[in-house]
Amino acid sequence: MSIIVFVVLITLFIMFLFGLFVIAERQPGSGNPTRSQKRSKRDPQLTPAATEAMRNAGYAGTPDYVQVTDIGLLAYRHSDEPKLVRSGDVMVDTRYLRPFVELWLPYAVSGSVRFELIDSNNRLRYADEEDYDLEHGENTLLPDTWLPLEGKTVTPGDWALHVLAEDRLLAAHTFGWDPVGGGPIQEYVDSDGEISQELQQLLTTKSRHTVSLSDLLSDQEDWT
Repeated sequence: MSIIVFVVLITLFIMFLFGLFVIAERQPGSGNPTRSQKRSKRDPQLTPAATEAMRNAGYAGTPDYVQVTDIGLLAYRHSDEPKLVRSGDVMVDTRYLRPFVELWLPYAVSGSVRFELIDSNNRLRYADEEDYDLEHGENTLLPDTWLPLEGKTVTPGDWALHVLAEDRLLAAHTFGWDPVGGGPIQEYVDSDGEISQELQQLLTTKSRHTVSLSDLLSDQEDWT
């Protein structure tokens, strides 16, 4: 009889352990993460410039789709150290202008992203299109090319930075030009903070290249 009791107790103990294992497996956050858990790894944080740029483009990004979380320009004036301009105007004596964007994705994808700079006369002054492997979460994109401005007269008025993904306009960021010497000189007003660590890493790994399309356009017509 004692052997039977012992066997029954062992059986009940094994069933108890199995029940605990099943309950633990069903707890949220255990085992392999689901698709929704992956998406909630980090909620996107949008800068005011990014929010306005998406609104200008008529693009209603949501956490289920691509979102523009940051956008702006790197302006090179007196040295090879750029100033970050998210809002406000760019100094007219800037030698080079380089756009950047940060995109947040709910999951990893691959595709083309295009940058365009359009002047106040609606003329294309710069374009760069590349294929990117984009990861889930934040992706900081910096083109390999620059818009040369040294020795050229920029057209006054508002310019636009457009960011397109697979021909879909995601962001339309506008900026103007600040004449040098027109009152107290402030170095890139409304620069809105320092360059992020991700953008700084891209700057250290990417070298300057000729802006082929911009040069082609400037060969065809003079800037006015």
